[in-house]
Amino acid sequence: MPETTVFLPLVDAYDRWSAFYDRYDNPMVFGARQIVRGIAERVAGQAVVEFGCGTGRNLQLLKQSGARSVAGCDLSAGMLARAREHDPALVLFHQDMAQPLPLADGAADLVLFSLALEHVAVLTPPLREAKRLLSNDGKIVLIEIHPFLTLSNVAAHFRDEGTVVTMPTFPHGFSDYLNAADESGLHIAECREWRPRDFDGPVPEKVFKRGPDVPLIVEFVLRSPSRA
Repeated sequence: MPETTVFLPLVDAYDRWSAFYDRYDNPMVFGARQIVRGIAERVAGQAVVEFGCGTGRNLQLLKQSGARSVAGCDLSAGMLARAREHDPALVLFHQDMAQPLPLADGAADLVLFSLALEHVAVLTPPLREAKRLLSNDGKIVLIEIHPFLTLSNVAAHFRDEGTVVTMPTFPHGFSDYLNAADESGLHIAECREWRPRDFDGPVPEKVFKRGPDVPLIVEFVLRSPSRA
């Protein structure tokens, strides 16, 4: 039987996906998770805030790796419900990432965006809010689908019982990230393009769909100019 495709509003899509998101075979989620594991090696003693935290898997990992505190926000009540099931002690906010979080200025040593900004049309508002939260030595880490792919119509979607579910996404080029960082008063301190061969094994076969050298994910580290 041929698959059918449905387009759902963002919240509806992620509420539906939340039931099995953590066990879904997704090469981008796999790659992003590997990058976060690397970040976790250096997170001890830090206060972390994640925008678009989903089921809380990154927050759990960072907490277990010694983060002093973790907090996150997400628009999907279904995703946040899964996060609370995993760890009822997580500090979670049900809200849009472009809106001010009820946290003090300078409250975060690390602000994380992982596969979240593709759902944001204008990057500047969430980046400005992230900058407000940064401590003096803090950094913002963006982990997103590589622009080469997003501009070729690769975007978040999932399959559920023979139905392909798509949702609102916005392809961002490198210039979008550069300009948004500048408009938000941030400096891009680092940029890395992650290829399938950069990940540690065992690596799912799906990750190599386009070959070992085609970048899948881009990672930016942003800081305030005084700390660049």
